[in-house]
Amino acid sequence: MVERYWEALKGVRDPEIPVLNIVEMGMVLGVEAEGEKVRVRFRPTFSGCPALRLIREEMEKALRGAGAKEVEVVEARTPWSTEAMAAEAKEKLRAYGIAPPLPLPMAEVAQEDPPCPRCGSGQVVLKNAFGATLCKMLYQCQACGEVFEAFKAV
Repeated sequence: MVERYWEALKGVRDPEIPVLNIVEMGMVLGVEAEGEKVRVRFRPTFSGCPALRLIREEMEKALRGAGAKEVEVVEARTPWSTEAMAAEAKEKLRAYGIAPPLPLPMAEVAQEDPPCPRCGSGQVVLKNAFGATLCKMLYQCQACGEVFEAFKAV
């Protein structure tokens, strides 16, 4: 039964990154079922995320759709990190046109820029520290000219 709930949660997307679900983003920490009650522990990508309320509502809706009569969503106090994202999630970001976050040691120490997700060139210029959402930055590729967003490493 718990597997069924995990599958249901894979249908919940982060509205700011619609190509990824909350499970592959590493936001869901655990699912417990007891009778018809389901308890989900999750952590938001950051506490000020404007999509938080919607994500919670979508989780409850998905779990009820999977058969739960009672749903408890518990927000964990452990910080989320881009290191929690599955490798497949990072590849989905790249295919969607968003540069995935660099591994944390590389992002923190070397302050490297991400390669262009379209042509792979490392010749990119940071245009803005913020993209369409707080979790992304805006770059332009000097090789192909594409403007793209990059997911910030946190």
